[in-house]
Amino acid sequence: MTWTALEGVLEASGYPYARQGSYAESEELPPTFLTFWNIDVPSDSFYDDDAHRRIWRWQIYLYTKDPRLLYSVLDDVLADAKSRGFVIEVNARDIETDTPDYVGRTARILYSETLYE
Repeated sequence: MTWTALEGVLEASGYPYARQGSYAESEELPPTFLTFWNIDVPSDSFYDDDAHRRIWRWQIYLYTKDPRLLYSVLDDVLADAKSRGFVIEVNARDIETDTPDYVGRTARILYSETLYE
């Protein structure tokens, strides 16, 4: 299952992670953390009127109070994801944050799940 593969990548980072938007506004945020969002799961590889593969698209976000970590942490996460069979669909880019003392980056990764051999 793709979630298990993604969770392995997030846990290996050593940073806290949560579903995008799941932190409460009143909750104190960790100094550096990752979030994720499953943005799409199109079917692929059709044969005999049935899909034989799913392509899971995940958006990964990094937020940190330490700008020195901004590039290295997400680069490490993406390298680990690639080594676990994910494809980097959209390279990392800077993003705005809702919290003034944080900086952020995001990237999109894919995971191909074979349904039938």
